[in-house]
Amino acid sequence: MIRENLPSLRVVEEAREYLKSAQLIERHAQNGDFGLFWPAALNAGLASELYLKSFLVERDPNHPGDQEDPEGYLKLVSGLPSDKHDLWALYNKIPTELSEQLHQISDRLSPGFPLEERIRTCSRLFVETRYTYEARSAQGIDSDVFELAPHLDQVLEEMTRQPISS
Repeated sequence: MIRENLPSLRVVEEAREYLKSAQLIERHAQNGDFGLFWPAALNAGLASELYLKSFLVERDPNHPGDQEDPEGYLKLVSGLPSDKHDLWALYNKIPTELSEQLHQISDRLSPGFPLEERIRTCSRLFVETRYTYEARSAQGIDSDVFELAPHLDQVLEEMTRQPISS
């Protein structure tokens, strides 16, 4: 049974802040400050990670809400891979019903968008763009990395849209 609060709007909203940051930085990079492509990709990777994690959270019983924050805090569900930055591994842990809904909306909004291919391509983006001075870091960035997070944002916008009460 799917928890009715998933995907988490709270996590989606946080992902949006990283997406906005990535897009602002990317614009500056396109205007000639090419070194900024790395931080833009890092933020796009983190946004994508959070969009996927929005399907994989639950209330944290150790940090319940109070009068100022009645929702309390969230935590990742148990049983996730040890590398919680691996987009492909996170994607594969999304409950089947939600994954099917994710694909249906993705296909309807952007027919032909290679969702799984982009997730695989960007799977290690956050980890591999953090420290460019390390040998295991990404040695180049393909512009495709800037497509996944905005696409997930559109899909999650629809999935988290609240019905208007009359």
